Amino acid sequence: MPRCRPALLTAAIISLAARAQGPDTLIFATTHESDSVVYQYAADYLKQLCAGIHQRCELQSLPGRRAEAMLADGSITGEMGRVRDYGRKHPQYLRIREPFVQTRTYVFTPARQPAIDTWEELTRQASTVSYKRGIHTYQTRLAALGRWITPHDVQTVPACLQMVLAGRDQACIYDDGSLSAASRAMLEHGRTGKPLEELDLYIYLGEDQHALARAINAAASRLHARGLKGELRKRYFTSP
Repeated sequence: MPRCRPALLTAAIISLAARAQGPDTLIFATTHESDSVVYQYAADYLKQLCAGIHQRCELQSLPGRRAEAMLADGSITGEMGRVRDYGRKHPQYLRIREPFVQTRTYVFTPARQPAIDTWEELTRQASTVSYKRGIHTYQTRLAALGRWITPHDVQTVPACLQMVLAGRDQACIYDDGSLSAASRAMLEHGRTGKPLEELDLYIYLGEDQHALARAINAAASRLHARGLKGELRKRYFTSP
Protein backbone atom coordinates (compact mmCIF):
# COMPACT_ATOMS: atom_id res chain seq x y z
CA MET A 1 0.00 0.00 0.00
CA PRO A 2 1.54 3.38 -0.98
CA ARG A 3 2.47 5.76 1.79
CA CYS A 4 0.68 9.12 2.12
CA ARG A 5 2.98 12.07 2.35
CA PRO A 6 2.80 13.83 5.77
CA ALA A 7 1.63 17.11 4.24
CA LEU A 8 -1.28 15.41 2.46
CA LEU A 9 -2.23 13.49 5.60
CA THR A 10 -2.18 16.70 7.65
CA ALA A 11 -4.34 18.47 5.09
CA ALA A 12 -6.83 15.61 5.13
CA ILE A 13 -7.09 15.71 8.93
CA ILE A 14 -7.59 19.49 8.89
CA SER A 15 -10.25 19.16 6.20
CA LEU A 16 -12.12 16.50 8.15
CA ALA A 17 -11.96 18.60 11.32
CA ALA A 18 -13.42 21.59 9.50
CA ARG A 19 -16.15 19.54 7.85
CA ALA A 20 -17.14 18.10 11.24
CA GLN A 21 -18.49 21.46 12.39
CA GLY A 22 -21.99 20.80 11.07
CA PRO A 23 -23.69 23.15 8.58
CA ASP A 24 -22.67 23.31 4.94
CA THR A 25 -21.92 27.03 5.23
CA LEU A 26 -20.17 28.62 8.20
CA ILE A 27 -21.44 32.12 8.95
CA PHE A 28 -19.02 34.81 10.14
CA ALA A 29 -20.04 38.31 11.18
CA THR A 30 -18.26 41.64 11.09
CA THR A 31 -19.28 45.03 12.45
CA HIS A 32 -17.95 46.73 9.30
CA GLU A 33 -20.50 47.84 6.70
CA SER A 34 -20.65 45.85 3.47
CA ASP A 35 -19.30 48.78 1.41
CA SER A 36 -16.31 49.37 3.70
CA VAL A 37 -12.68 48.54 3.01
CA VAL A 38 -12.34 45.96 5.78
CA TYR A 39 -15.53 44.15 4.78
CA GLN A 40 -14.28 43.72 1.21
CA TYR A 41 -10.83 42.72 2.47
CA ALA A 42 -12.31 40.31 5.04
CA ALA A 43 -14.64 38.68 2.51
CA ASP A 44 -11.71 38.04 0.17
CA TYR A 45 -9.51 36.76 3.00
CA LEU A 46 -12.27 34.51 4.36
CA LYS A 47 -12.91 33.00 0.93
CA GLN A 48 -9.27 32.01 0.58
CA LEU A 49 -8.99 30.91 4.21
CA CYS A 50 -11.98 28.60 3.93
CA ALA A 51 -10.83 27.25 0.59
CA GLY A 52 -7.73 26.10 2.46
CA ILE A 53 -9.85 23.91 4.73
CA HIS A 54 -12.33 22.88 1.98
CA GLN A 55 -15.20 24.64 3.72
CA ARG A 56 -17.87 27.02 2.43
CA CYS A 57 -18.06 30.25 4.45
CA GLU A 58 -20.12 33.44 4.32
CA LEU A 59 -19.51 36.90 5.77
CA GLN A 60 -22.36 39.07 7.07
CA SER A 61 -22.34 42.67 8.29
CA LEU A 62 -24.08 42.92 11.67
CA PRO A 63 -24.27 45.48 14.49
CA GLY A 64 -21.67 44.73 17.15
CA ARG A 65 -24.07 43.82 19.95
CA ARG A 66 -26.14 41.57 17.71
CA ALA A 67 -23.05 39.76 16.45
CA GLU A 68 -21.85 39.34 20.02
CA ALA A 69 -25.21 37.82 21.06
CA MET A 70 -25.33 35.52 18.02
CA LEU A 71 -21.83 34.21 18.70
CA ALA A 72 -22.84 33.56 22.30
CA ASP A 73 -25.88 31.45 21.31
CA GLY A 74 -24.12 29.69 18.43
CA SER A 75 -26.13 31.32 15.62
CA ILE A 76 -22.87 32.25 13.89
CA THR A 77 -19.54 30.45 13.78
CA GLY A 78 -17.30 33.42 14.41
CA GLU A 79 -16.60 37.14 14.20
CA MET A 80 -14.07 38.91 12.02
CA GLY A 81 -12.57 42.26 12.97
CA ARG A 82 -12.41 42.19 16.75
CA VAL A 83 -9.34 43.47 18.61
CA ARG A 84 -7.23 41.50 21.08
CA ASP A 85 -9.00 43.13 24.05
CA TYR A 86 -12.23 41.47 22.91
CA GLY A 87 -10.72 38.20 24.07
CA ARG A 88 -10.17 39.62 27.56
CA LYS A 89 -13.82 40.59 27.70
CA HIS A 90 -14.86 37.14 26.35
CA PRO A 91 -12.18 34.63 27.40
CA GLN A 92 -14.41 31.72 26.42
CA TYR A 93 -14.04 32.45 22.70
CA LEU A 94 -11.20 31.09 20.56
CA ARG A 95 -8.99 33.70 18.89
CA ILE A 96 -7.15 32.77 15.71
CA ARG A 97 -3.45 33.44 16.28
CA GLU A 98 -2.75 35.50 13.14
CA PRO A 99 -4.44 38.93 12.87
CA PHE A 100 -5.97 38.96 9.41
CA VAL A 101 -5.65 42.73 8.90
CA GLN A 102 -4.27 45.86 10.54
CA THR A 103 -6.15 49.15 10.53
CA ARG A 104 -5.16 52.68 11.60
CA THR A 105 -7.13 54.99 13.88
CA TYR A 106 -7.63 58.63 12.88
CA VAL A 107 -9.42 61.71 14.19
CA PHE A 108 -11.57 63.80 11.85
CA THR A 109 -12.13 67.46 12.77
CA PRO A 110 -13.67 70.53 11.09
CA ALA A 111 -11.49 72.11 8.41
CA ARG A 112 -11.09 75.29 10.45
CA GLN A 113 -9.58 73.42 13.43
CA PRO A 114 -6.02 72.03 13.76
CA ALA A 115 -5.44 68.38 12.97
CA ILE A 116 -5.32 65.97 15.92
CA ASP A 117 -2.43 63.50 15.84
CA THR A 118 -2.46 61.91 19.34
CA TRP A 119 -4.88 60.90 22.08
CA GLU A 120 -3.36 63.64 24.27
CA GLU A 121 -4.13 66.28 21.64
CA LEU A 122 -7.69 64.97 21.46
CA THR A 123 -8.23 65.75 25.16
CA ARG A 124 -6.92 69.29 24.66
CA GLN A 125 -8.71 70.15 21.43
CA ALA A 126 -12.09 68.39 21.60
CA SER A 127 -14.67 68.06 24.35
CA THR A 128 -17.30 66.10 22.38
CA VAL A 129 -16.36 63.10 20.24
CA SER A 130 -18.34 60.67 18.09
CA TYR A 131 -17.43 57.07 17.33
CA LYS A 132 -19.13 54.09 15.73
CA ARG A 133 -21.31 52.12 18.13
CA GLY A 134 -20.02 48.68 19.11
CA ILE A 135 -16.29 49.44 18.70
CA HIS A 136 -15.04 48.22 22.06
CA THR A 137 -11.58 49.78 21.76
CA TYR A 138 -12.91 53.29 21.15
CA GLN A 139 -15.55 52.91 23.83
CA THR A 140 -12.98 52.00 26.49
CA ARG A 141 -10.47 54.60 25.29
CA LEU A 142 -13.01 57.41 25.49
CA ALA A 143 -14.39 56.17 28.81
CA ALA A 144 -10.89 56.49 30.25
CA LEU A 145 -10.83 60.12 29.08
CA GLY A 146 -14.23 60.81 30.61
CA ARG A 147 -13.13 63.83 32.64
CA TRP A 148 -12.23 65.74 29.49
CA ILE A 149 -14.43 64.24 26.77
CA THR A 150 -18.12 63.52 26.27
CA PRO A 151 -18.42 60.59 23.82
CA HIS A 152 -21.39 59.94 21.51
CA ASP A 153 -21.84 56.56 19.82
CA VAL A 154 -23.51 56.60 16.40
CA GLN A 155 -24.61 53.87 14.03
CA THR A 156 -22.09 54.25 11.17
CA VAL A 157 -18.84 55.96 10.20
CA PRO A 158 -20.64 58.35 7.78
CA ALA A 159 -22.91 59.33 10.68
CA CYS A 160 -19.81 59.93 12.81
CA LEU A 161 -18.26 62.19 10.17
CA GLN A 162 -21.54 64.00 9.69
CA MET A 163 -21.71 64.83 13.40
CA VAL A 164 -18.53 66.87 12.89
CA LEU A 165 -19.57 68.45 9.61
CA ALA A 166 -22.92 69.48 11.14
CA GLY A 167 -21.15 71.03 14.15
CA ARG A 168 -22.69 68.64 16.67
CA ASP A 169 -19.35 67.18 17.76
CA GLN A 170 -15.80 68.50 17.61
CA ALA A 171 -14.19 65.25 16.48
CA CYS A 172 -14.93 61.81 15.04
CA ILE A 173 -12.75 58.76 15.72
CA TYR A 174 -12.66 56.17 12.94
CA ASP A 175 -10.36 53.59 11.40
CA ASP A 176 -9.32 53.52 7.76
CA GLY A 177 -10.78 50.06 7.32
CA SER A 178 -14.27 51.43 8.07
CA LEU A 179 -14.19 53.86 5.16
CA SER A 180 -16.40 53.50 2.09
CA ALA A 181 -16.39 55.57 -1.07
CA ALA A 182 -19.09 57.81 0.43
CA SER A 183 -17.32 58.37 3.73
CA ARG A 184 -13.96 58.91 1.99
CA ALA A 185 -15.56 61.76 0.03
CA MET A 186 -16.77 63.30 3.29
CA LEU A 187 -13.18 63.49 4.55
CA GLU A 188 -12.46 66.16 1.93
CA HIS A 189 -14.68 68.62 3.83
CA GLY A 190 -12.73 68.40 7.09
CA ARG A 191 -9.28 67.68 8.43
CA THR A 192 -7.62 64.34 9.22
CA GLY A 193 -4.49 64.03 11.35
CA LYS A 194 -1.81 61.38 11.55
CA PRO A 195 -2.69 57.85 12.78
CA LEU A 196 -3.27 57.72 16.54
CA GLU A 197 -2.53 54.01 16.68
CA GLU A 198 -2.58 50.78 14.69
CA LEU A 199 -5.02 48.00 15.51
CA ASP A 200 -4.59 44.31 14.73
CA LEU A 201 -7.97 42.73 13.94
CA TYR A 202 -8.61 39.05 14.63
CA ILE A 203 -11.05 36.24 13.94
CA TYR A 204 -12.84 34.83 16.98
CA LEU A 205 -14.68 31.51 17.02
CA GLY A 206 -17.33 30.18 19.39
CA GLU A 207 -16.19 28.39 22.51
CA ASP A 208 -16.97 24.89 21.16
CA GLN A 209 -15.12 25.29 17.84
CA HIS A 210 -11.79 23.76 18.89
CA ALA A 211 -11.40 21.49 15.84
CA LEU A 212 -12.23 24.33 13.49
CA ALA A 213 -9.82 26.64 15.32
CA ARG A 214 -6.97 24.18 14.74
CA ALA A 215 -7.85 23.93 11.05
CA ILE A 216 -8.13 27.69 10.57
CA ASN A 217 -4.92 28.41 12.48
CA ALA A 218 -3.04 26.07 10.16
CA ALA A 219 -4.65 27.57 7.06
CA ALA A 220 -3.98 31.14 8.27
CA SER A 221 -0.30 30.31 8.76
CA ARG A 222 -0.10 29.07 5.18
CA LEU A 223 -1.75 32.26 3.87
CA HIS A 224 0.66 34.38 5.92
CA ALA A 225 3.66 32.51 4.48
CA ARG A 226 2.24 33.10 1.01
CA GLY A 227 2.10 36.85 1.60
CA LEU A 228 -1.67 37.12 1.14
CA LYS A 229 -2.20 39.95 3.64
CA GLY A 230 0.29 42.16 1.81
CA GLU A 231 -1.47 41.45 -1.48
CA LEU A 232 -4.89 42.30 -0.04
CA ARG A 233 -3.66 45.49 1.61
CA LYS A 234 -2.35 46.78 -1.72
CA ARG A 235 -5.66 45.83 -3.35
CA TYR A 236 -8.07 47.38 -0.86
CA PHE A 237 -6.35 50.07 1.24
CA THR A 238 -5.42 53.55 0.15
CA SER A 239 -4.35 56.51 2.28
CA PRO A 240 -7.26 58.36 3.97
